[in-house]
Amino acid sequence: TEEPMKCDSEGCRLELVKTPKSTLPPLINALEAYTVIEFPQSETSLSDVDAMKNIKVTYRVSKISWQGDPCLPRDWSWENLDCTYVDLATPPRINSLNLSNSGLTGSIAPALQNLTQLQKLDLSNNNLTGPVPSFLASMKTLSLINLSGNNLNGSVPQALLDRQKEGLVLELEGNPDLCKSSLCNPKEKKFLLPAIASAASLLVVVVIVALIFVYRKKKVPSDIPAPP
Repeated sequence: TEEPMKCDSEGCRLELVKTPKSTLPPLINALEAYTVIEFPQSETSLSDVDAMKNIKVTYRVSKISWQGDPCLPRDWSWENLDCTYVDLATPPRINSLNLSNSGLTGSIAPALQNLTQLQKLDLSNNNLTGPVPSFLASMKTLSLINLSGNNLNGSVPQALLDRQKEGLVLELEGNPDLCKSSLCNPKEKKFLLPAIASAASLLVVVVIVALIFVYRKKKVPSDIPAPP
């Protein structure tokens, strides 16, 4: 039948009858039996689900387990992440995401900032490029960020470096073009040196012109005759 058949406590009785024109006995092509199970646990926070779907699409993650609810059922949650479970009425939240050695490319996904309860983020040993985003410093629940072994560049935001004083573990090794200071941006250096040189040259010219003017003023004889 096109509609699912509901069986009672005594079960179901199926009868196969061949059509008048059939020369063969009736055959069963497929049979599906299932039971609907309702989970008492609330579904994972919608903001976390949306963030993980965005991350999955951005990095083209093809893990088999990355389907359905990231945290539920609890025994079949998505691999490489951990969730916090408070009680049945409270939606689970994602607190850890480990995508190290996952072949990630491109920049660090902005969707990560929507995992507002994330405590550990490991993106090490991939091929991520671009700068370290400033939004990582605003994720106050993070206690560990591992970005080592990538191709990130530019300067690390000072606000993120300051978080280390608050106990944040920040791993940045293995990024040859990444500067761990906000004062060592190569572009800023290239702009600053010519500017200083130009200002110095202008000052020298002004001083020379002033000296020449004073010297000539002293050497020019006066045409006014002296009084008798």
